[in-house]
Amino acid sequence: MTISLTQGLIETVIESLPIQNRTMIRLLLLQYFDVSQEDIDYMAEDQPDSRFSFGEQPAKKASIEGAAMEVADRVRQYRTFFHQRRERPWLQIECLRKQITLTELAASTAETLLSARFGVDSDLLQARKKTAFSALPKPEIRPLEKAWEREEITEEEFQKKRLLVEFQTRLRRREQHRRRLTLAQREFERAGTSPLQDHEIAHIWGIPLGSLAGRKVKALVQYLTALQAKLDETNPLPDPNPTGQRPDLWRETIHTLSRKPVEKSVVSFNGIEKTEEALMEKLRAFATDSLPEGAETPFWLEITRIRDTEGDPWGNHARSIFALQRLSAIHTELESTPEDVERDLLALVNPKQKQEMLPEPDEQPVELSEQGLGILQALIGEQDDKRRN
Repeated sequence: MTISLTQGLIETVIESLPIQNRTMIRLLLLQYFDVSQEDIDYMAEDQPDSRFSFGEQPAKKASIEGAAMEVADRVRQYRTFFHQRRERPWLQIECLRKQITLTELAASTAETLLSARFGVDSDLLQARKKTAFSALPKPEIRPLEKAWEREEITEEEFQKKRLLVEFQTRLRRREQHRRRLTLAQREFERAGTSPLQDHEIAHIWGIPLGSLAGRKVKALVQYLTALQAKLDETNPLPDPNPTGQRPDLWRETIHTLSRKPVEKSVVSFNGIEKTEEALMEKLRAFATDSLPEGAETPFWLEITRIRDTEGDPWGNHARSIFALQRLSAIHTELESTPEDVERDLLALVNPKQKQEMLPEPDEQPVELSEQGLGILQALIGEQDDKRRN
């Protein structure tokens, strides 16, 4: 059953709710909606006075200014955290899609070179494709280099065999990137469809968790009722309903909001690879597929995993976001053409040229100047005096 649910309609319905229910729905959907100052002031006023817990009977409620500032600070922290929790997998998806495109271009260019330039038949290429994911490049490269040093193969033969190894490497990396993309897409979906939990809302609001359940149910019922009424005005459902079921409007609400564009964060460098220069160098190597395979997976995990940052428990996503933002910028700058990729591949598979033996220079006696001779004679004289003594 299709329903015409839009972000604008959701916002209109939320805005029409009483302030208590409006505040509750906005907190549940905090990663998609800002909390107004009116909502913050209401939560501050609604908090129980802590002085009652100590047996006091205050004549009037304490000033809400301080409480409102604390609520606003907690709203900011949770909102930033949930935004970045969604932004991190979104950046992974963006980077991996670009990386897959570049890796596919390199693999297809290598296949074209092998077929057109080096005369490799299609059967061998298909066999290499099938064994690409279990192949070990180093045991194949070492004998190849030794054979080149012993002049047992020609330069063209070396390039062909070395390019076959590189062809398999790009196929393996493409598959690895695709697996990472699938995981990132799942994480992005989970992050976008997870409203705030009850204990998180109670922490922001500053009320006991036990008093939250009733308010939450009341707010959800009123929101869903108002939303259904709005939908019936614009797109009434047939009566009676053939399926006997109504759509899950809360799930549809979250699904609709999850399509909103991701807000980009402004984050600073936080210590990956110790220096920003070292991080950028590794990111460029990753983007160009020139990072060794043994170092590629640990580096990807390093720039994407969540790690608590010292002194800032809310910033554990920002650490990864910084690196992924820089990687995305590097991908944008690359924009390689097939000609560029072909040139880089040929440069990569070229054998190391043997160094020619340089002729040894003729040995000639060193001539000292008069000053040098005088110093040498003085040193010889000092040594003779020491022997006599």
